[in-house]
Amino acid sequence: MAEEMAKVISLNLLVKRITKRQTNRANPFTDSDNNKISEINVERYYRTTIFIPYVDFFIVQLEERFTAHKKIFKGFETIFSKNQFLNTSEIESFTNLADFYSPHINKGNSLAELNIWHTKLLENSEVIKNGLDALQICSSSIYTNLNKLLKIVCVLPVSTSTPERTFSTLKREKIYTRNSMLEDRLNGLTLLAVHKDISITPDEVLDEMAKKPRKLEFVI
Repeated sequence: MAEEMAKVISLNLLVKRITKRQTNRANPFTDSDNNKISEINVERYYRTTIFIPYVDFFIVQLEERFTAHKKIFKGFETIFSKNQFLNTSEIESFTNLADFYSPHINKGNSLAELNIWHTKLLENSEVIKNGLDALQICSSSIYTNLNKLLKIVCVLPVSTSTPERTFSTLKREKIYTRNSMLEDRLNGLTLLAVHKDISITPDEVLDEMAKKPRKLEFVI
């Protein structure tokens, strides 16, 4: 397949210089292959040196991203648990979470804070929908470690799709004809584009513009 594509674009695929002992590049072919350098298949060479290492690296990154981190971040669910008593798996998940963010999180006090926090939620029947709601009622002086963990929860979405949406909006707003736009105006236009559900009336715009002194007098 690779050779056929190379013929379409008039490209001649060649194998890089190979010696019996290489120190700067990996040598996928050894003496046991019983192949001469001139007889090495080009497709096999690039499959061994580029394609397979890339796929292996990609799989490792996916496992690190979605499997290993999932076990650690499962401890965040313990903070929002509605069970009357924390079970063994929840305590273990929270302990792994505290170990992951140690030494910023005190492992000795965090579990005690979790039990007090859990009792508070059950007694007051607090309804928590997200991390921001929990952060508002979590005092940093009482729940020092939980307060830090909730702050981490609130900023975790930033590491996923939120920056991509921000950059996409920025490309639509600051085009080449608006290259001299100042930061305040750019921030305002970006907020208007992101928060489309908030309606703004013309009177509100005029009232905001009237707060700034202008050389021209508008007579309406």
